[in-house]
Amino acid sequence: AYRAKHYNNTSELAVAWGSSVYQLAELIDDRLVPAASYVVTESTPATVCSYAFGELPAPGSTAGSYFHPAHVVWVKRAQKVVAKLGRDSAYERLKQYFEKQLQAALAELDSSKWRLHDSFNDDGSVIASGLRTRLDSYWDHFLRGTFGLCVARPDSEYAIIEKEVLQEELTALSDNGAKSSFTLGETSTLLELIVEYERVSMPFSPIEYPVSSRKRLVDDLRARLLAAR
Repeated sequence: AYRAKHYNNTSELAVAWGSSVYQLAELIDDRLVPAASYVVTESTPATVCSYAFGELPAPGSTAGSYFHPAHVVWVKRAQKVVAKLGRDSAYERLKQYFEKQLQAALAELDSSKWRLHDSFNDDGSVIASGLRTRLDSYWDHFLRGTFGLCVARPDSEYAIIEKEVLQEELTALSDNGAKSSFTLGETSTLLELIVEYERVSMPFSPIEYPVSSRKRLVDDLRARLLAAR
């Protein structure tokens, strides 16, 4: 039910962008677009595999590869770049553009939302090694389909980074959801931050929800904060 509500299978995605399953597979194999966020196996009982959560039991689930509908944005972008530059040059161009957009989003959120001390100095100048580590990690998770699983709007570099930075802030201020004693100021700040984070993140399926950030940093933490008032 969660898959049907939030995701497209390979055939549905191919129809949405007006091409074939074969062409989609080629783009994924060439690392020009993200892989599926979920893969449900044909085994009995079925399991669901994702880069974020590994392999989990999924009895009764329909086998197949599943993509967030926003995946169409990345497919269309890749098609345009391939048509303009050729397949051999497409990977580097797509990666460079993605990283440029990510860096701009990180810089904005560093100055307006949450300091990213590993990537930017106090004057806003870049710390090259720290920023490179972040960009490499984000690109890897992007290609593996992670953001299609956890970001509510994974069709925008800014939306991806907003979710990542809000999670980083919420994790730091709540001791990764484990903090149990709060001042009035901390309670107010965290409740507002939870609302922001809830807006930008996916609800997660019932299968991975028990070990998800949604449970730890939204539902469980908010319950403790409200009880502590």
